[in-house]
Amino acid sequence: MVLEKATKSKAFTAPIIRRNLYILVWALVFAIAASELGLVSHQLHRGGNADEHYGSREFKHALGLGLFSCLLTFLMCLGHPWGPVQLMVFWALVAAVFWGTVAGVVYSSCPYRQNNCKAKDPYHTFHGSKWSEPQYFRECSRIVAIQGLAWAEWALFTIMFFAMLFDSVEFRPKPTKSFYGHITIPRFPFPNGAST
Repeated sequence: MVLEKATKSKAFTAPIIRRNLYILVWALVFAIAASELGLVSHQLHRGGNADEHYGSREFKHALGLGLFSCLLTFLMCLGHPWGPVQLMVFWALVAAVFWGTVAGVVYSSCPYRQNNCKAKDPYHTFHGSKWSEPQYFRECSRIVAIQGLAWAEWALFTIMFFAMLFDSVEFRPKPTKSFYGHITIPRFPFPNGAST
């Protein structure tokens, strides 16, 4: 009786833990995307449509991709309770690719890092680039935050992809199959007349 109750409680505990973990992760994904949307939209509103209002064209286009990634993430957060897990596995992979692209392009197109936003002389630190100009250097901490949040979303979606894939796929061995088709194992008699 006690063993049956313990088995039943473990059977009910696993889905509850998994469900609560999914809720927590989706809430975290939503919160990070909302923060990223605020930062990206501020940069796009500040810069407008002209390329010369940004440190580089690559950075401007990364902001556009970041805006799209935020909207995709919001749609995923709204629709995931009604979608099958296998479909969400695919969309988690797509979102991970988009967020990784945003983070990587912002990292490569902008010289700002967490340790150089407090530079005393930006003209010396970022010599020879538009990023040393005051209108761009003022945005250093926001741009580093955009990059950091994009890396966080990439990591969450990558972890979610593998977790949902592992949760939705079952691996079972097929003992009668081999790489070369169906093979029957001949039975050999054992000594003393015993058989298999």
